[in-house]
Amino acid sequence: MEPSELQYLILNALDTLELLSNAVYDEETGIWVIETPSSVLPYARLLQNGDIVPMRWRSEL
Repeated sequence: MEPSELQYLILNALDTLELLSNAVYDEETGIWVIETPSSVLPYARLLQNGDIVPMRWRSEL
């Protein structure tokens, strides 16, 4: 599955704002796993529709 245009727009915005530490794309699911410098949302999934979903909640850390 190819990354969506919306995913690229969000990644570029996060990168421009220096809020993106790392990003890895899973070709099978079409989901980006992103790492941010934020202690509230250190790791998240960027879905095809542009939703950003935490991989685990802050309370679980």
